[in-house]
Amino acid sequence: MNDDKLIDSSPDDEKLLHTMKMRIVKSYRWQEDIIKPFSKELDISEDALEEILIKRLDMSSLEALHPRYESSRERCLKERIDADLHLCWLCDVMNILSPQEADEIKTKISREILREDKTYKKAIEEGWKDLLEYLMR
Repeated sequence: MNDDKLIDSSPDDEKLLHTMKMRIVKSYRWQEDIIKPFSKELDISEDALEEILIKRLDMSSLEALHPRYESSRERCLKERIDADLHLCWLCDVMNILSPQEADEIKTKISREILREDKTYKKAIEEGWKDLLEYLMR
């Protein structure tokens, strides 16, 4: 068998690969968890985001993206909470919170958002109040 035939892909193969990738990104969970929110965040159409993902990711990366997204949600949310509550200042710069205390605060707020469906805005407002009460003790 000629090795070039293993490397070269026919237009039919490319079309099949595109179809397979489209089935992934068009799935309900992908649409709800990734496509709709990120297209809004990037201010582009859902179709444009789908094409970016299909063009830039191979099949294995595309198949692994949703599970990686799910596992990173809490970590990314904690980073946002850390920034919005200025915990890095309170912990690293001022040393009035320990890293463990800061992590407890981030974990509490992130769980309220992810598990109790509390809005981010409401959770941060309550987090500020809790943080100030804690610091005043």
